Amino acid sequence: MNPITSIGSLSGDLLILVIAGLVFIEESGIPVPFAPGDLLLMVAGIAIASDTVDAVPMVSALLVATILGAMIGREVFAAVGRPALMRVAEALRFRPALERATHLLRRGGAPAVFAGRLIPGLRIHTTQVAGVSRMPRRIFALGLIPSVFVYIAIFVGLGALVGQPAVSLFHRAEHRFFVIAVTVLAALAVILSVRWLARRGGLSALEPIVLGVRRDLADQVETTIFRRGDEPSWRQYPLVRRLWAGLIDLAMVFAVAILILTAISGVDKTEIVLDPEGLLLLTAIALVYRVPIEARTGQTIGKVMMGISVYGPAGGVPGWWRATVRNLIGVLVILWPIDAVLVLRDGRRQRLGDLLTQTFVRRVAD
Repeated sequence: MNPITSIGSLSGDLLILVIAGLVFIEESGIPVPFAPGDLLLMVAGIAIASDTVDAVPMVSALLVATILGAMIGREVFAAVGRPALMRVAEALRFRPALERATHLLRRGGAPAVFAGRLIPGLRIHTTQVAGVSRMPRRIFALGLIPSVFVYIAIFVGLGALVGQPAVSLFHRAEHRFFVIAVTVLAALAVILSVRWLARRGGLSALEPIVLGVRRDLADQVETTIFRRGDEPSWRQYPLVRRLWAGLIDLAMVFAVAILILTAISGVDKTEIVLDPEGLLLLTAIALVYRVPIEARTGQTIGKVMMGISVYGPAGGVPGWWRATVRNLIGVLVILWPIDAVLVLRDGRRQRLGDLLTQTFVRRVAD
């Protein structure tokens, strides 16, 4: 049985005690994935609207549990969280980013706490960062207390006005957001893993998995088709490797699109139709995937696997504006015939986007 449904079947003081207790536990920093605080507040609103509990004791218990739990959570993360988090930040090399976030919260003060506590999903994290950054208790309380009144009023009121449909809708939205978040993290893990293997020469271990996209096979195909042998320009700017890298990246874009659509509409309704809306979704995913990684490293997963990389005019990574422009032009299907002619005739295999941004794709590994 759904835990939220079980909690909603309670009544009276027991319902108040259970909801307030779970809210307190979550606010103190202990995750309660089966009963998020937002849903609990809406259940409280439904109970008030149906006269299962009195409004005054329920709202009072929620206010006390939320404020007290958040203040305790701040103390816990101030005492224990900072040393542990800083060690992790040092190991994963995101300490500068953490320190910037801490600085922003400190500089924002009570208004930053107020805003962060009103955003579902960031509410508890705001308390944690406030503790880790050792924000003064008074400033934290000045932002916390008014935000608690507003937050409880919104979600208890939503439950009282809309009822059970609001709980179901919010629960589905949170589930789908979780699926999308997991998908993004999994994709990021794949990208980082492939890059790590590439830097250590470990991609040969993946050849049984990626049979058909081997670099030497691509070179043999190019030699056979274009009969250029060991011509230096061909060796430096391979075309078939670039084509196969693009196909690998395209497959990844389709996979991410399917996962996102599955999270939104369910497995039984998932389909990608190449109508304007479907093409727009694929284009957006392709740009979000390709632009940042090319701007910072010059290599998508496909390029890493095929041993090629994008370079700017000075020989370094392209940078943000060049990566953005070359990929924006690259997703325009109507320009692909022009690109095909250019890469076949140009010695450095530059398509239109490369010519406009002065970038080129070059071999970096055999």
